[in-house]
Amino acid sequence: MTTMYNNGLTKTIKNIFWMLFDKVFILLINLVLTVKVANHYGKSAYGTYQYALSIIALMEISLAFLDPRVLKKSYDCEDNGEIVWNATITRVVLSAVMLICNLIYCFITPEGREYKVLMMLLTVNSIVIGLRFGMANRYEYILQSRKTIISSNISITVAAVLQLIAISREMPIVAIAGINLFSSFICFLLIWKQYVNQFGRLKQGELKPEFIKSLLQQSFPLALATSCSIIYSRCDSVMIGNMLSKDDVGVYSLALKLIGIVLIGVGPIRESVYPKLLYLYEKDKAEYEKLYLQITSVMTWLYIAGVLVSFIILPYALLVLKPEYIEVFPIYRVYVLGTFFVYNAALRAGHFTMINRGSIMVTSTTLSMLLNVLLNLSCIYFWGLYGAAIATVVTQGASLMLSNVFFGKEGREVFKWQIRAINPKWMISIFFKN
Repeated sequence: MTTMYNNGLTKTIKNIFWMLFDKVFILLINLVLTVKVANHYGKSAYGTYQYALSIIALMEISLAFLDPRVLKKSYDCEDNGEIVWNATITRVVLSAVMLICNLIYCFITPEGREYKVLMMLLTVNSIVIGLRFGMANRYEYILQSRKTIISSNISITVAAVLQLIAISREMPIVAIAGINLFSSFICFLLIWKQYVNQFGRLKQGELKPEFIKSLLQQSFPLALATSCSIIYSRCDSVMIGNMLSKDDVGVYSLALKLIGIVLIGVGPIRESVYPKLLYLYEKDKAEYEKLYLQITSVMTWLYIAGVLVSFIILPYALLVLKPEYIEVFPIYRVYVLGTFFVYNAALRAGHFTMINRGSIMVTSTTLSMLLNVLLNLSCIYFWGLYGAAIATVVTQGASLMLSNVFFGKEGREVFKWQIRAINPKWMISIFFKN
């Protein structure tokens, strides 16, 4: 048993390493490109680009109705090839819904032709990314994320070179969106080629309407929660663009880019430990609770360390930006406080999924979305960009921690786990056998 556990832990750690490597690699490239793009195009054009990305993020809500965690629960129950195929087709259909929404938006928006072209390129890019959803999800489940990471990093490197060329040749900002689309297509082809070599043809079975219906039904509560989460994380940029200016969106978006430095560890750790937590929940509830506390503690203290380092390094790193972006770091210092709750509650959604209490996620995030919109309306009016950051921090605390106490025994249990995990003894205990 000990050997099996250690082997599983080793495999999980390797998967986390690859996913972190991917995040760090992308982060470094994005930081260089972000500085180049922001400085070259100025906060007006850059702000317009980021505003368009926020609108696209809101339209991508339709994609949330196929939740990757629900899909992972289906593996080993049926033919895995058929699961990937059905998931891919479902994602394409959901992407078509997003495309229709974008066409309607482009028809009614008063923005100019360049903005509409930008919106269409970003939409098609999202659709192409969705084509690899099923294959990438399967690789994550079997802890072989390196398969997709290598492909992703190759395509990102190509995109980075092309974007630098576009900047040097004074091409318009829509060229950046076009290059990202080209990069996404390369990534899809590389992942597809690896998948075919390892598992055979992508289509290994027929469409199963009942299976797809089951996926959508199980994903529905989580999709509503995710939708509300997207709204309250993106509505601030949209509201800033409407209440202040697109220039302010550019400044605020750069601060959000910096938040990505602190958030870099959330996804890799959460996705890698989920299969192990899923197994323990079915086999040994005591060990499940222990691992939940250990991982949450690790993530909480990883956040604290990351923030302290960022406060030391970023003021010097940001000297490369033009003076027009001077407000970026002060806004970051406010916004980053809320990421404590993101780390501390990283396993929360997965836990509620396992105990079939997705309704908790729906209720808490719906109320938090409404709270965030109301706070943004007042805070942006009184404090501008800083008000938007304050509204987000308050919302994250209410949604990811405080709301748990109002959801019965299960919610209070998670609240206690999150509080207990602040004690570093749980982080230390993960390295010792008990």
